[in-house]
Amino acid sequence: MKQPFEHIEHTADYAILARGGNLRELIENAGRGMISLIVEADHLQPQRQILLTAAGDSPERLLLQCLRELLYLTEEGLIPVRFAVEDLDEMNLTAQGYAGVVSGEEASERLLGAIKAVTYHDLEIKSKPQGLEVQIVFDT
Repeated sequence: MKQPFEHIEHTADYAILARGGNLRELIENAGRGMISLIVEADHLQPQRQILLTAAGDSPERLLLQCLRELLYLTEEGLIPVRFAVEDLDEMNLTAQGYAGVVSGEEASERLLGAIKAVTYHDLEIKSKPQGLEVQIVFDT
């Protein structure tokens, strides 16, 4: 499989292309891709774990809600540096996972940029021979 996510060019906003062998991997890799736009997380150890839950009426909306839950943490002064989906119910389109976070102060020297919103712009999960793929655009 190709890289789990990559930053892609987009007019005035941030965008990533995330990949995964299944929906769970796709959501995790999209979350990790979003984190990579916010902070250089490699050298930061989470100070605590926060439980995240999300639901949607389509796989795309579930993905979007998971990313919005991560983004909400930044509004609370917490910077996610790790993300994992622990439980995914594809039939009911619900997910539960954990974000490893640090304080904004702890991450201040490694912050890269601010994301204001996760958008629906061209949001479509596509099935590829290697698995699933989605492009996600973020308002900055």
